[in-house]
Amino acid sequence: MFGLIKNFIRRKRIEKYASNVATGFIPISEIRTASVVIDVEEPGFDVLKEDILAWGRSLGIKVNIYFFSFRRLGKDELLLTSITNTILKKELDWIGMPDPGKLTQLFDEPSDLFISMIDNSDFPIDFLTRCAKARFKVGRHEYDGHPFDMVLMGGETAELRSEARQIFAAITEFLTKIR
Repeated sequence: MFGLIKNFIRRKRIEKYASNVATGFIPISEIRTASVVIDVEEPGFDVLKEDILAWGRSLGIKVNIYFFSFRRLGKDELLLTSITNTILKKELDWIGMPDPGKLTQLFDEPSDLFISMIDNSDFPIDFLTRCAKARFKVGRHEYDGHPFDMVLMGGETAELRSEARQIFAAITEFLTKIR
């Protein structure tokens, strides 16, 4: 019963914040801004972040990176990313929704490209994907309702599945082929 109520409220929140921007494939020459979501638990996330920023600089694209950090930090551990663009597990409400105030830039400013480098179907990622105001959405995991215009998945083995840098390279290569 609790699960039904939770899912009902999740659907209502998505309806409230969902993007009404029409999406579809757009050529790289039309992309001026990009929003990218990265999981801090992804192996080599810091190198992936640098790859993404270098890609944006090389093409003159303004890149905004948002981080998900759902791991529990120990007393002596520090957050590896900026608190202003990192969504922590403790910041999710009881239905798993991130604070919309923290995501104002993602929700309020239209973007040309949204890339989710997170390889799971958790509600916070689904929420972000559906609410991001981007004209072209790319992801690593398919969701009900197909909010992504393009999905690139890794292999089934953990070794292939977690190689986000290879997936990002494949995404950027594909983006250059869109005319």
